[in-house]
Amino acid sequence: MRNKFVKRIAALLCVAVMGMSVVACGGGSNGAAQEETLTEEEYEAKAEELGNALNSAMTDAASLDPNDVDAAKEFIEGLKAPFVEFGALKAPAKYADAHAKFQSGCDAMVEYLDICVDAMDSGDVDMEKMTSLLTTIQNDFTEGASMLE
Repeated sequence: MRNKFVKRIAALLCVAVMGMSVVACGGGSNGAAQEETLTEEEYEAKAEELGNALNSAMTDAASLDPNDVDAAKEFIEGLKAPFVEFGALKAPAKYADAHAKFQSGCDAMVEYLDICVDAMDSGDVDMEKMTSLLTTIQNDFTEGASMLE
């Protein structure tokens, strides 16, 4: 069961990387929550940083031992930060509607990752909730990306 979680995380990363790679044609994640609205250039740079962070995470995920639950949990916990940071950005007006979708996708991703860690500890899996979150993640990132075109 735990091997399946590590594989699910890798699959989820693929979805997230695909969604954010479209954004990264313009943007990423670099720090604490923003109090001021970013310029278009700053926002694009943040989106690119998030895309780079996710690509790096994909590389790191490939080297995870599927039997090392503690390492998988540590990896998952670390993976949340870029989503929290990107979701907290104040997007410029040009990107505001798209960012609202990305923010929702980021929130769903963090919730999904929390459920994964909890399931590794308890063995209980709410597949309906996880499937719903995956759908939200995929739809929100796809819709947000389409708003940038």
